[in-house]
Amino acid sequence: MINKLTMKNAGWIFFVSYVTGIMLSGWMSSNGNPHHDNLFLFLGYVAIGQIILNVLPAVIWCRYRHISLRTVFRLHKVSLKNILLSIVIFALSQIILLFFHQITEVVSVLLGASYKTSQYPVADSLFSFCILLLSIGIIPPICEELLFRGVLITGYAKHGVWFSAVMSSFLFALFHDNPYRLIELFGAALVSSLLVIKSGSIIPGIIVHLITNSTYVVSSYLQRGDMLENISTPGGPGAKIILITGFASIVAFMICRRLFTRFDPCEEVIEQKKDVSSTLRYFGWSLPIMLSIAVFIIKVNYL
Repeated sequence: MINKLTMKNAGWIFFVSYVTGIMLSGWMSSNGNPHHDNLFLFLGYVAIGQIILNVLPAVIWCRYRHISLRTVFRLHKVSLKNILLSIVIFALSQIILLFFHQITEVVSVLLGASYKTSQYPVADSLFSFCILLLSIGIIPPICEELLFRGVLITGYAKHGVWFSAVMSSFLFALFHDNPYRLIELFGAALVSSLLVIKSGSIIPGIIVHLITNSTYVVSSYLQRGDMLENISTPGGPGAKIILITGFASIVAFMICRRLFTRFDPCEEVIEQKKDVSSTLRYFGWSLPIMLSIAVFIIKVNYL
């Protein structure tokens, strides 16, 4: 089997996953907020949404079209050096993402809106902590990486590294349905996308995603409250804090840029460079993207 996944295929796979996920969330929330009331129900919701809605459509399509799942999901071996570099780069990128978070807070205040985080349950016991670690820290990172850094990057890869990285990252930000976090989610996804492309494997993306989500669960449990809410301030951060974070972000960016050059080479990156010259002659691939944007706008404003 070979990779015949097209941009149109990838876009429609995302659209199906995105819309059915919204329908599932709407159904689950129709009688209040069961996510917080019953953690076993929350775990089932996550398992259905992530495994069945986010991964299964791609698996079915690839099997139907005889496309290699190993190629589409980028299930390739990766060197320990590339994994360690990926972890260091992603850790440094958190400084930049914090800066994006602070800027978003300031803009929200100027526009008269309160910055809102995504709502997730917070563990209040060791048992609930284990359930949430599985349902937030483990299942979503694996499944979302397979969809975004696997299917979408592969589908858009023929038009170059940056096109595939930006498109998959944009859809990742859209997928999480929070207009206040669009920039920082896009930034996090872009870093993860570049790590996957540079290493030639989805494994670094899964690892840094596991670390990110697990850190959120652990920190929220220890703080007895949402970690993102605890780093946000009602009036937004002061100018001095923003300047310090901004300067630190520049330093972090320069270090990350240097570290990216230290990756062991992989054949997949070379193959993508050969295809960068391809032109976007037809725009049928953009229809599912436009529909996804329309769904996002409707959901944010009316649902």
